[in-house]
Amino acid sequence: MSQQDIAAHNLLGRQLPNGWVVSQKIEPKDGSTGGFFSVCYIVKRDEEIAFLKALNFNAFFQLFPGKGIVKILQEQTNAFEFEKSLLLKCKSSRLTKVSMILDEGEELLEGFTIPNVPYLIFEIAEGDIRSNIKFANNVDLIWKTKSLHDIAVGLEQLHKLEIAHQDLKPSNVLLYDNANTSKIGDLGRSLCSSIPAPHDDGVSFTGQMNYSPPEYLYGYVQSNWLQRVRSTDMYLFGSLVTYYFIGINMTALIFKHLDSRFRWNNFQGTFEEAKEYLINAFSQATHEILGTLENKAFAIDLLEIINYCCYPIPEKRGHNRNFTELGNQYSYKRIISKLDLIKRRAELQLYK
Repeated sequence: MSQQDIAAHNLLGRQLPNGWVVSQKIEPKDGSTGGFFSVCYIVKRDEEIAFLKALNFNAFFQLFPGKGIVKILQEQTNAFEFEKSLLLKCKSSRLTKVSMILDEGEELLEGFTIPNVPYLIFEIAEGDIRSNIKFANNVDLIWKTKSLHDIAVGLEQLHKLEIAHQDLKPSNVLLYDNANTSKIGDLGRSLCSSIPAPHDDGVSFTGQMNYSPPEYLYGYVQSNWLQRVRSTDMYLFGSLVTYYFIGINMTALIFKHLDSRFRWNNFQGTFEEAKEYLINAFSQATHEILGTLENKAFAIDLLEIINYCCYPIPEKRGHNRNFTELGNQYSYKRIISKLDLIKRRAELQLYK
């Protein structure tokens, strides 16, 4: 089926409710998969410019050719409504470090097999972190630390609403204000205590698997929901820190150093049996980070965060004083304070 036959691909020039006009279609970049499931546009309202994401139902028929149309429509509508509910929850709480929804709706285009096009309108970003980051030593140290500080604040804001992101990765860190502000984007795979997620089966990692915390890869799931989702987000944040400075996520780094007999792609045993080897691989991974970063004082400060965010045993993640002093071992308060300290030290050129 060509794009001309798909309603989501034919919004250009449409006048939407609340004054929005669809002014430009955004073609997906080479290698991008996101555009397969949604179609993106630039929309304008007077002097305001925003980003529209339209749900492309037809893409799911191509992906699941044997599945019934009613089932697919139901599943994707549920997923869309879930993400919309989370975004509206964030909007009503005025979260400052989460990409904000401006409007939402559904456009009806007559003459198409599926004429309904649900859409979300967001504040427009300048790109994601991958377009702005450099991995050379001591490059953009202040900027990187400020960006990570923003993301830690965003996670703390989400957790106060009992929303866990679960899919934090470089493509979901969005840039604003000439790249001076970073915000968390894409809540589509998130989990929330008060809004059931259609993609949550209670045992699976809901994010992209090559960023997964190691416990999921061995079939281990914490029984306490809140601890499970918060320890997952904390690992993903620490893995993001690793990516910012050496260009590799922590899961890939652990796999690299893991005894090949116990790698999750072929090991048939339990998480308990693999723990000792995971801890050893994690130790080697942190030593590699220490060896990669030229400034050792900075590396030690950074590794303090990585060590308690990415520890392979989820029950032991978090700062060891968080639980006794804050009642929540997965709080980001100490991380935020530490990143603020690192940024100030960098600004004062104390890392030499």
